[in-house]
Amino acid sequence: MADRRYDFPHGPNPGEESLKLKAKYAAEYKKTGKIKPIQDVGALIKDPAIEKFGWIRENTDLYFKFKPRSVRNAVLWCLLIPGALLFYIKKTKSQEKSASLH
Repeated sequence: MADRRYDFPHGPNPGEESLKLKAKYAAEYKKTGKIKPIQDVGALIKDPAIEKFGWIRENTDLYFKFKPRSVRNAVLWCLLIPGALLFYIKKTKSQEKSASLH
């Protein structure tokens, strides 16, 4: 089954990770007295919604199952719509061909 590396439901908790990084950078600032440039601390700015979306998107294969809704969507988008387009194109082509013969 899936490798459960995190306690947070969708990957590492971004709030906790940000707090850990803030504490780390605060300790470094107290020790050195220098403020780090923004490119070195850009990891502090994390939106939990974006992190959750990214984690779910990366791990979709671990939790995907064919259920009635996903089967319906697969049939609709992979068979019915292309089939209807093919039928429409063939019908219009045959009408054009028959109209040009008359």
